[in-house]
Formats: sequence, structure tokens, C-alpha cells
Amino acid sequence: MNRTTRVIFLILLCIVLLPALFYSIYEITTLNETEELLSTVYSRQLDAILFSVNQYVLDITAGWASNIERDATGRFGHLLKTNPSIQSIILADPALQKFVSVPPLHDHYKTLMQPQRDLIQRLIRYQEASYRKLEPVVVSDSSVLILFISSSLPVRVVGIIVDTRRFITDVIGRKLSELSSNDFVLSVVHQPSGNIVFSTSPSDTTQFVQQRQLWIYPDHVVKIKLKGVSVQQLANERFSKNLVLIVLVDIILILGVWFVFRTIKREMELVALKSDFVSNVSHELRTPLALIRMYAETLEMGRVKTEKKKKEYYSVILHETERLTRLINNILNFSRMESHSRKFNFRAANINDVIESVLTIYSYQFEQLKFHVELSLDKKLPAILIDEEAIAEALHNLIDNAIKYSDNDRFLRITTSTDKRHIIITVEDRGIGISPEHHQKIFEKFYRVSHDLTRHGGLVHTAKGSGLGLAIVQHIINSHGGTISIQSEVGKGSTFIIHLPIQHN
Repeated sequence: MNRTTRVIFLILLCIVLLPALFYSIYEITTLNETEELLSTVYSRQLDAILFSVNQYVLDITAGWASNIERDATGRFGHLLKTNPSIQSIILADPALQKFVSVPPLHDHYKTLMQPQRDLIQRLIRYQEASYRKLEPVVVSDSSVLILFISSSLPVRVVGIIVDTRRFITDVIGRKLSELSSNDFVLSVVHQPSGNIVFSTSPSDTTQFVQQRQLWIYPDHVVKIKLKGVSVQQLANERFSKNLVLIVLVDIILILGVWFVFRTIKREMELVALKSDFVSNVSHELRTPLALIRMYAETLEMGRVKTEKKKKEYYSVILHETERLTRLINNILNFSRMESHSRKFNFRAANINDVIESVLTIYSYQFEQLKFHVELSLDKKLPAILIDEEAIAEALHNLIDNAIKYSDNDRFLRITTSTDKRHIIITVEDRGIGISPEHHQKIFEKFYRVSHDLTRHGGLVHTAKGSGLGLAIVQHIINSHGGTISIQSEVGKGSTFIIHLPIQHN
């Protein structure tokens, strides 16, 4: 990553990603605080409802105690008649020696009252301090004993035995039904067994969100929840949805930044490649022009005396003009390729003939450079539909690369064969080779492999090129319905393999 690319990346990071990150953190924090506030408000609301249930129960039992104290007859007929959940009322002296029960309980009241001596003494101390306190004692799963100290009755200790299920159903249940309306589900549950004694919605078995112990029944709790979805669940769902949306927006922003960065980076690389292309093409044009001018001036000044030498100079000039022609044709053909305006003239031809005609053009150059050329052509190749000029151009580019990137081992092998469906052409050299990570990229326009060192650490030659040759070759082969691939290792040369279909429209 060069300096300009890093600067662009940092700008995109500062403009888009960092604000998005800070905003996301702020939103998540705000959402969390909002949900906590909603949950707190909801919890307090439910707690207030549960408190009102206990307060209602306390008011009922306090009313019973007041009625008992005001009843001069000591029979408590009206109280028992209007409150069927009261099983019996027990009256006793502080020493628990004298007992009266209405209605009579035989000796059962003694077994209920005797274990509560300490509690009774504590209640007496409360009464002496002008505070009447009611204290419930669970005596069985089906009943509870409510104790208090009377200030007006001859016998001061009073116990009210209450039927648990009936009191919950008749008294507490009525209040729960009133509070629940259509918004809440309220239930009374026996804690040791987990059984629901009463519920305003028996069919609703979803989990309750809050509970409070019943004052009059310490082993029972009253539980509450919203009908349907609770506020906590709604808050959690809202938080989850908003969090997902924030994450999705962040992901989209990151992908967008990555796409923009990749596009800018690619465009910058393309600009750099185009700049290299102009520089390389200028070099490619100058070199043959310089040679042509030098040899032409030498001939013009009459400095070449022998015909053999003149012929050699003419051959060099001819070769360099052909080299110029191929370079200009590459540029023109690339321009047509980019504009999709290049047309091919397909006709039946033999690949071997095209290869031999191309090699004839290079014969002098091979001789001068001392190239060892091997040719292995399958004589039984069928004629196929091709554009001879285009295929020749592709071969020219492959051979030029072999010449350009060969060092000491100057070797070229061209073979043809068939696999019944394709004609296969291989162009092999023993040049500097190409590492595997470049194998796909070399067919891209303007792309050139930067060779710094060979496998053995020696410097490779610095031949320049336009970066268009292999892109044009691939375009030509693809236009013929074929494919081209490469097998190459650094320091071991390269082999280009072309497959052309035998049946091609």
C-alpha cells in the first residue's frame, strides 16, 4: 500500500467509519439506558400493584380484629356469617390457661396456641406501647392462625383461624381480579409445592416476571405479569431490533467504504499502470527507431563497404520495422478490443502453417541471438476456422516474450497436438519464469510482473514492455472460443498452453 492509498484509506476512515463507530456506541448506550429505565418503571408499577394486594389483605384482617373488639356478645355471629373463610376465633388469657373458641374446637386450640408463647409476649409488649400488631402463623397447608392482643376484651389474646384456600379464592382472588383488568395476570402460588392456588388467567402458563410474599400467608406468593408480552420483553425485543439495525448499517457502511477504497485503489493502480504503459511504449518505440536511424545513416554515408554487411544492415532495419509494426498493431488492436469494435475474419486454415510462417519472420533474430528452437508439429491436425492474422499476432506476442525474458538459456519449443475436441498449442521457454501468484494477473491489461531477484539471487534483465501483449493474446484466443493458461516457475521458464476448439462457429 503506497502513501497515497494510505492517505485515502485514513480519510475514508475518519470521514465515515469513525463517526459511524462513535454513533453506534452512543446509540447502543442510549438504547441500553432507555431499556433499563423502562424496566425500572415497569418493575415499580408491578411492585405497587403487589403492595396494594398486601395492603388490602391487611385492611381486611385489621377490620376483623376491630369487629372482634367491638362485639360485646362474644359470639361474633355477624363476623363469622359474613366471612366464611374464618374457621374459628380463639380467646385466651396471656398465660394461655383459659381458652374460649367460637365455634368450639375441642382441645385443638391448645395445640395451636401453646407453641406461640414467645410471639404472644412480643405482641403484648407492642400493645403496651399502644401499637396493635397482627401476626400470622401457618399451622397447616390448609389454614393460618392470625394473632393479636386486644385492649378491650377481658381475655386479651385473640387468634383467628382462617381457611387458606377459601380466603385466597373469596377475598384475595376478588381483589386480584379487580386489579388485573385486561392488562395483567395475577396468581397466588403455594411456594413449597409450586402449585397455583388462584389465577386470574388459569390458561396462561408463561413465566411471571415479579412476585411478592403474601403477608397473611408467608408460604404463599402473589405473582404478576403483563398479558401477552411483558414490558421487559418488549424492551428487550426493541433493543435487539435496534441493535441489529445499527450493526447492519455499520456493516453496510464498512462494505461501502471497502468498495469505494478498493475502487479508488484499483483506479489509482490503473493510472499508475497507464503511466508505466506510456513510459514503456515510449521506450519500445525509441529503441527500434534509434536502431533504424543508426543503420540507415551508416548506409547513407557509405561507410558499409561489403554487400554482405549491407545485407545484414538491411535485415536489421527490416526486423526493427516489423517490430515497430507489431507494437503499433498491438496498441491499435488493444484500442479496438477496449471499444469492442475489433472484427475477426474466420476461415478454414491449418495451425501448423500459421506457426511456420510466424517462425520464418524470426529466423534472422533467432540466428543473431543464438536461440535454440524446437518445433514439434502434429501433421494430422485438421483445418479449423480461425483468423490467421489474429492467431499469428498472438503467437508473435508469445514469442516476443520468450525472447525478451530469456537470459543465458535461450530456448524455445513450440508444439501442436489434439485431444479430439481441441487443437493444443504450447509455447515453452527457459526464461526467468513467473511466480504462481502472478499467473492470473499477467493476462490483465497494463499488468507487468516486477522481477527484482531470481530464485538464485541474481538480477534479472530489465526488459520493458507495453503490458498489453498477453491481454491481447487472451482476447484473441477467447474470441476463437478457446482458452489460454500458463505453467511457470521462477528461474525455470514458462509454458503457455492454448486450446482451440476443432468445431467453432
